[in-house]
Amino acid sequence: MDASSSSSSVPQPLLPPPPSAMQAFTQIRTFTVHGGKEIDVVYTNEEETMSKYLKMYAQWYAEEEENKFVGLDLEYTREDPNHEEDNYLAVVQLSMRNHVLVCHYSWTNGECPALRSFLQNQGIVFCTVDKRADFIKLYYEKIIIPRENWIDIQEFVNVKGLNERGKLMRDGMASLATSIIDESYSQMKDKFPPERHDYWEERPLSDLNLEYAAKDAYVSYQLYVKIWFFLRYLVFCPGCKKEDTLRGHLCDKCNKAEIEVERAQKNAAAEIARLNAELASVQAELASLKAPASSDNTQQTSPPHGKRRKMNDEQWLESSDAPKSSDYWQNLRKSWTGDEQKSDDPWTTEMSDQQSPKSDNPWLTKPGNY
Repeated sequence: MDASSSSSSVPQPLLPPPPSAMQAFTQIRTFTVHGGKEIDVVYTNEEETMSKYLKMYAQWYAEEEENKFVGLDLEYTREDPNHEEDNYLAVVQLSMRNHVLVCHYSWTNGECPALRSFLQNQGIVFCTVDKRADFIKLYYEKIIIPRENWIDIQEFVNVKGLNERGKLMRDGMASLATSIIDESYSQMKDKFPPERHDYWEERPLSDLNLEYAAKDAYVSYQLYVKIWFFLRYLVFCPGCKKEDTLRGHLCDKCNKAEIEVERAQKNAAAEIARLNAELASVQAELASLKAPASSDNTQQTSPPHGKRRKMNDEQWLESSDAPKSSDYWQNLRKSWTGDEQKSDDPWTTEMSDQQSPKSDNPWLTKPGNY
């Protein structure tokens, strides 16, 4: 085999086409993906067409409440077998909902102001499977997506696990799509021969290359739709990880906990109100007991405990209706001795002398009366 035949069998790297050869073209296609769903694909190198559909994506992004991100994938020109020249950006694919925009960047003049603005100046979040090489290729084109707005799905999910050296293996798009989206994607790479990656600078792209490029972007978007559902409801729940800037709905556990907290707060408020009512009732009762007796109340209250005990006997006797002690003993002495004063009333004196019985007490009997 001669040198000419051997060199012709190896694809040679192609340089960007000259501006004079830039012919505008746009194709609208439809491809079938997993589950029999169809996706709409717009394939173009026209600045006006790109601007039109990028404005549509920006409007969708503003209206979206849950899946606020755009799938992003890049394809490069073939590598130089002699490694004398670097390959460069050939195709940019963007996907949102059931739509894919395929921009043949290598067949533009490299300006693409609408695409540049959409990628780096509008604060839109993009999701990609393995962005390490993509970052470099965009950097060569002076397009820099902010780090916080570019998500690498490989950093969130791992399917392959550890290798024989104990290091974590990075998953490709096919393995992730097979495990997360649908098993039909296990044949994704097999249906697209590896050598077809050397023809991304062809114009126009073949049906095989265009379908592969469209599905790559669509799968990137759908992967993060599934993963974001998991992150939003199970991992990055606002109740479980409040420091996360991406907010979603509360998970079931946090939702139940929040309901219990609200119920406990209502019960506590009701209990506090009941205790305040009881306290007010007790305070009112104490106030009524401390109030002075009214003037029409004839019942006198007894003196406080200990006040009567402080009085001497004479003061107590004078302040009460009890018989005086001196009168009591005087009357008792008179009854024993019979030394009672005669009454001034003669009738009473005579009757008392006649009717008074003789005393049986010998001490009171006068001498001579035996």
